[in-house]
Amino acid sequence: MSILRVWMALALFLAIAQTAAPQKDREPSPPPDRLEQAEREKPGDGISRISRLLAVQPAGQAHFLEIKTRGLPFMGSAEAKVTMIEFSDYQCFFCRRHDRQVAPRIVKEYVESGRVKYVFADFPLASHAGASKAAQAAHCAGDQGKYWEMNDLLFRHPQSLTQTTLKAFGTSLELDNQVLLDCVDSGKYAQKVRDGLSQGKRVGVRGTPSFFFGLTDKTQPTLRVRKTLTGAHPYPAFQRLIEELLAQ
Repeated sequence: MSILRVWMALALFLAIAQTAAPQKDREPSPPPDRLEQAEREKPGDGISRISRLLAVQPAGQAHFLEIKTRGLPFMGSAEAKVTMIEFSDYQCFFCRRHDRQVAPRIVKEYVESGRVKYVFADFPLASHAGASKAAQAAHCAGDQGKYWEMNDLLFRHPQSLTQTTLKAFGTSLELDNQVLLDCVDSGKYAQKVRDGLSQGKRVGVRGTPSFFFGLTDKTQPTLRVRKTLTGAHPYPAFQRLIEELLAQ
């Protein structure tokens, strides 16, 4: 019986010691969006939520999602064979990773060569308080011809967008700061940002970044979606989908 007490006491001591032991410092990771979490836990599950909308009708005719592209900012040629739409959030960690690590390669290889039209659509998540204002600031900078430059700054510096930081951005881009601030304060592009969010939800976006691919329709301001990607994938994943569409 005394031996049993000794073993029990030892087990209790080890349990307490393990709990009290200091943990190694780790860089805190931001909470993942739901689709991205699903993708990690069960590969393909996040994408399947969107892909379920890409159903095949009984007659064998593919039923495509359609995304309106009129008025959305884009890089590249309007005549490019493939259109890629990114639904994104300026305060999303995974969006920023895509913007820093993958997007430049897509632009260099496919956009600058005139083969891909790269469209950007706003999808500010409710959990990111400053994301909607950041999206509006990008469009306001676009009024002065600097949309993509502001887009780049917003991803590089995702901190809360105060009047001071906005002025700093405007100065670095040689914008008229008063015009920029008045535009943001007036909410001129608030509805445009909300429209992006609504359209994203309609086509199945639940997290950011989400990507939709299709062949460019030169007669209509819409994209018939043929392929999708959800989350911050490595460059080869985009390369494969784009090449498949270019080959059609």
